[in-house]
Amino acid sequence: MIERSKVAGAGGSGPGSTELRRTVERLVAGDRRALGELEPMTGLTLVDAWTAVGGAFGASGDTPVIDASRTIAATRSAVARVLEAAARGARVAVATAAPASLVTLHLSFVRLARANGAEVVDLPDFGPIRADGRTPRWLRWLGGVAVVSDGQSLCDTRDGEAAREWMFAIPRPSLVIADGPYAEVAWERGIEVVAFAGLDRPGLALAAAVDGRCTLVPMRTDRPARGYQVLEDLVALPHVDAALPLTGLH
Repeated sequence: MIERSKVAGAGGSGPGSTELRRTVERLVAGDRRALGELEPMTGLTLVDAWTAVGGAFGASGDTPVIDASRTIAATRSAVARVLEAAARGARVAVATAAPASLVTLHLSFVRLARANGAEVVDLPDFGPIRADGRTPRWLRWLGGVAVVSDGQSLCDTRDGEAAREWMFAIPRPSLVIADGPYAEVAWERGIEVVAFAGLDRPGLALAAAVDGRCTLVPMRTDRPARGYQVLEDLVALPHVDAALPLTGLH
């Protein structure tokens, strides 16, 4: 189901071999366009970067494809991290830079966190702010998921302006569940992150390989929302035991 919906596996959007190789090379060189909101990593080698990308996505320079089995395993790990934080009554903040695709998936994690004791950040509109060079914009919370809005529509965002405003607006969380610049900014602020990313934004694989503060769920982030239903169903399971194999999901 994950492969048919092109959330992972062959087909769908995503960088080709040449583009992915160049992106990984730019990560190593500290290119801001490749790193997004992540800071350059001192001493990073090309071997280190490919090890991180391969470990997180199952991809290589010759095969720029996200391994669906890694998507499933990482989703299970993400659920386990959320349950652990919720059991402590932790504060959890959730945001998406791609609301047209990912808002329902993020809402499934909000429900999981709240049902198990977490405090999920849910605020009134914050703004006006500048996002992606445009004003006026606002941060708007939909059931606990922060998104950018122009007041009438939900907007996607690729730069860090809105994410930095978001971190300023919210009380500091113990755990962030996010994608794109929201995940990158939170990780750089020293916060544990459950992050969703595709091969178009592979820098988060480096974060996931560094210190255990980033649980990366590898997947394309631009598919129709219904394509993520299988992952939402996985999040909604009545109980999750990381030791139990899940069958029939890919």
